[in-house]
Amino acid sequence: MSASAVADSFRIALPDEDYPPYHFVDTQHKGILNELLVLFSEASEVDIEYIFAPEKRSAKMLQQGYVDARMESEVWLIGDESYYWSQEIAIVEDVLVVSHGTKLIDFKELNSLKDGILLGRFGYVYPKYELLVNSNVLHRENFYSDLDILQSLYSNTPMSKRFTIMSRDVVNWYIKKHPHLSQLVISDFNVGKAPLQLQFSYTPKGRKLVREFNLFLKELKESKELASIISRYQ
Repeated sequence: MSASAVADSFRIALPDEDYPPYHFVDTQHKGILNELLVLFSEASEVDIEYIFAPEKRSAKMLQQGYVDARMESEVWLIGDESYYWSQEIAIVEDVLVVSHGTKLIDFKELNSLKDGILLGRFGYVYPKYELLVNSNVLHRENFYSDLDILQSLYSNTPMSKRFTIMSRDVVNWYIKKHPHLSQLVISDFNVGKAPLQLQFSYTPKGRKLVREFNLFLKELKESKELASIISRYQ
């Protein structure tokens, strides 16, 4: 492969599970991030190669230089490795979700979560709750998809101390697709916010790509096109 071909390629690792409305594995369904990447490819004449991988594997692929970027947020990152970061694409608002009939007051304060069970995604980090899990105050059950988590909560009794932390946009998306999930109780308050970003390798190529992507994103925001794309998914 010629040097120019390498320079004009962009290998990005994306989740191997849907993260609606930002990303869909099925290429027949566009998401916010998917649309941005197509537009970026057209604007910069960069050929994008998509690699779908679980969270931990994609993080390792970026560290080892197998990919140039992945979907992430600086807020979710654990570790002190150096990376380049894109500007904020959207804000992810995390909320509490519990089974029908459960009182959210029982989950609102961290000190009331003794013997509670956090339903999480394999490879995902929940910074506010990690210490409680590591000290065995709070237990954790892992699932391979957000939909599996919501379906599991739906089958709970109101007395269950199982709960999850999930993006409000993700929850709302699955409720639209699976109306019975509207019976779940969702907090009107958030338990955290994070900017959705692209995380680039700390290499000369990563520095070049992040500079180009941030310029592209800045123009998209100024033209209101990014806002228009996001609004179509709300």
